[in-house]
Amino acid sequence: MSDWKQFCRGAEGMVIVGDGVDVTQSEGRQHHIVIHETADTYELNGVVARASVLNTTPDVPLRSWRRNRAMQLVGFRVDQKGRLVGEAWVPKAGLRRDEFLIYVRRVAAECDLFEYHLTGKDRE
Repeated sequence: MSDWKQFCRGAEGMVIVGDGVDVTQSEGRQHHIVIHETADTYELNGVVARASVLNTTPDVPLRSWRRNRAMQLVGFRVDQKGRLVGEAWVPKAGLRRDEFLIYVRRVAAECDLFEYHLTGKDRE
């Protein structure tokens, strides 16, 4: 089992699902965070909006840029599938469970908040 699964197992509001974890926010909203492991990092990735939403929503690049300017830990970009995603890279060296969970929860919260601002829905 990967260390990230051990970190997430039993954590409040988290359920391991395949290659990631479903994070439930205190108000019941939920977001799936994919976790990719490299030799030195965990790469956390959450979908904010699909390409179809980006094509019908004005100023997404500008809104993403503004969030990136003010954001800590989480950055937003359009991926190769044309989706708006939020992401963070977590160095493994010296990583503790509580630190890892802070990253996962922050990526989920920021992705969910941006999704709500763009769509008003809880799809991802």
